[in-house]
Amino acid sequence: GHSCVLCAMSEEYEGLFRSGMVEEREGVVGVPPGISVSSFRGFLEFMYLGRCGSECGKADGRELVILSEMYDVGGLREWLLEDGIGYESVCGAYEFGLVEEGDRSDVVGGCLGFVEREGLCGIL
Repeated sequence: GHSCVLCAMSEEYEGLFRSGMVEEREGVVGVPPGISVSSFRGFLEFMYLGRCGSECGKADGRELVILSEMYDVGGLREWLLEDGIGYESVCGAYEFGLVEEGDRSDVVGGCLGFVEREGLCGIL
């Protein structure tokens, strides 16, 4: 079922589905607090397809980073840093990268790389 896909992509989900917690008993995964439904859809799209598609494009990249950290999902963060930073998101992503929670220096570096590639020096 669906839990097998989640478990295959994330050891954190595997732990939830084998821990006796509500996820195992009811077979339901809730949207974590502070995460929008659209971002969670994008996250699930990546989990099921192994790549980002239209749902990832609608998601808040900051929330996708948080989800990739929470559930230790490789590849999603890399996609965000390579293809997910754009004109409309670079400033917000940069501020997010400066937050003191965890090491997000790669997010800052991705933003600075985008600014440099696009010739936007002086924006950040």
